[in-house]
Amino acid sequence: MKNLYDLVIIGSGPGGYISAIRASQLGLRTAIIEKYQKLGGTCLNVGCIPSKSLLDSSKYFFLAKKKYSSHGIFFEKLFMDFRKMMDRKNKIVENINNGIKYLMKKNKIDLYQGIGSFKTKNILSVTDIKSLEKEKKIQFKYCIISTGSKPLCLSQLNFNIENRIISSTEALNLKEIPKKLIIIGGGIIGLELGSIFNRLGSKIIIIETMDKIISNMDNSLSQEIRKILEKSSIQIETSLSVTSIFKKNDEEISVLAKYHNGKEVNFIGNYCLLSIGRTPYTKNMGLENIKIKINQKGFISVNDDLQTSINNIYAIGDVIGGKMLAHKAEEEGLYVVEHIAGKKPNKLNYDLIPSIIYTYPEVASVGRSENDIKKDKIECNIGIFPMKILGRARTSGCTDGFLKMISHKKTDEILGVHIIGDHAADMIMEASVAMEFRSSSEDIYRICHPHPTFSEAFKEAALLNFENRSIHM
Repeated sequence: MKNLYDLVIIGSGPGGYISAIRASQLGLRTAIIEKYQKLGGTCLNVGCIPSKSLLDSSKYFFLAKKKYSSHGIFFEKLFMDFRKMMDRKNKIVENINNGIKYLMKKNKIDLYQGIGSFKTKNILSVTDIKSLEKEKKIQFKYCIISTGSKPLCLSQLNFNIENRIISSTEALNLKEIPKKLIIIGGGIIGLELGSIFNRLGSKIIIIETMDKIISNMDNSLSQEIRKILEKSSIQIETSLSVTSIFKKNDEEISVLAKYHNGKEVNFIGNYCLLSIGRTPYTKNMGLENIKIKINQKGFISVNDDLQTSINNIYAIGDVIGGKMLAHKAEEEGLYVVEHIAGKKPNKLNYDLIPSIIYTYPEVASVGRSENDIKKDKIECNIGIFPMKILGRARTSGCTDGFLKMISHKKTDEILGVHIIGDHAADMIMEASVAMEFRSSSEDIYRICHPHPTFSEAFKEAALLNFENRSIHM
């Protein structure tokens, strides 16, 4: 068979295309299979990149309406051109798509457009998505499954813009700004999309079945971001479960829900966005042909080296579960490729994968939460420094939030850092680096931090942990 590869990757998302590039750099003959016409997966096309584009655009509009006057900046006729905002988003996605295509050619990676399905543990068939009769067979030594995930839907419902029940995919391609948007799910996706449309003038209602939003993060982050979002007129309802969703008329959707105390409530909106999680994509891949093991939740089972039950086939990213984050998939892909190539890569420390929410201000977290540390009965020190004390926060006009550092009471090793504040997404890397090298809070305090910056909050929180005092508080 002439199409023989050292490595074939199924899926061109962040995990897939980065794995392909690294494999080519290491001298492996590499191919990538993608069923869609555009490369980049969910992250680029209907996830990270388009959502951040709209978050930035809507943030500038919000600041122009609410904040710029304090800087002496005024507008006579401020308005939002929603179509232009969406066009900008689409152009950014298109440019990055072209960039990935260029990287495939530059690194001499063969691209197969179609659905990849296993025939044997060393042979894949690629079926053209438009003409199911066209089929190519390719042979490989190793394979990485990086097919990602798709939005989870409630049973007996389908995502459809016209029916007004939508996922994040449809929300990022709306033709109008909803007057009223009901969001089911108070996780990262729900808060980010709620923030976008809230800034553009939509009335937002977020419904969460747990007793708090962003329930997988530190309690203090959940409490603080709820206050900030509610201050911006986002309605947040927790501790209730949705019982039914139906289209009321051509322009309205009805969501019936019940609080945990039994009280029933009915919410009416123009659209209902379901952001209740994501499910792994393993459809039409022929996994059953080679008996690749799937766990009870539908994720592909892997060992510590990310090998599936078939030793020459690996899986990474959303399709194996854990934190469904692009940077997790990237690091897993790099590890697998270097492992296949005979290198000795460091295994990914899953406890040190940063999580970020791009609200305004941003939320960022790495390491263990206070809740988990106390559950394990670990004695710890906690330093919390408010952003409003920083000179940089005052000059920027974003004084909401804090930096919380948790360290071991006896060793002073940093166990977790949790931030709400402007530029938190970038600041969290100082915590990640420190924790990767098992630094103490004293180490952070002893490092010179530039003034005026938001990063000074690290130094102040570290001193609170180290000596139970702060310079500026």
